[in-house]
Amino acid sequence: MKFLRKRGGQVTAELMLILPVFMLMIFFVLEYGNIAYHTLIANHASYEFARIASLVAVKKPSGRPDRTVITQKINQAKQKVFGSKAGSIGVSVKVETTGTDPMYKKHRHEDVIVTVTYPVHLAFPGTSFIFASEPRREGIRRIQAVTRMPIEKAYLSSDTK
Repeated sequence: MKFLRKRGGQVTAELMLILPVFMLMIFFVLEYGNIAYHTLIANHASYEFARIASLVAVKKPSGRPDRTVITQKINQAKQKVFGSKAGSIGVSVKVETTGTDPMYKKHRHEDVIVTVTYPVHLAFPGTSFIFASEPRREGIRRIQAVTRMPIEKAYLSSDTK
């Protein structure tokens, strides 16, 4: 009996040494899953916003893309999808000419490039030292998702040469 009483504090001391390390490992795994989930959301939002932009960019056949219309439609979609969190999500739109059609000189091939900056608030203690973007004290990881998509345009028969 005396032998068992002397060892009673050893288990508690070992638990106090191992438990914080074990909990930190669990927090890192859970936080990594949280970041992966929000990365999927950011990539999907970027894809959907690029799709919207590619469909509404041009009003007339072989016309030039209108960035104000693109931005307006994306902001409407962002508000519907993210609601009150829409203000913290950044979306930038760039239109890039990739070439001209050799048969229809007025028809340019253009792509829209949508970049979504999505902030993820880290949920678990201690993980911001590894996962957070600068400044780390905010506990936020900023994820950027970029999607390039060709702008949909129609041809007119008067566009030839």
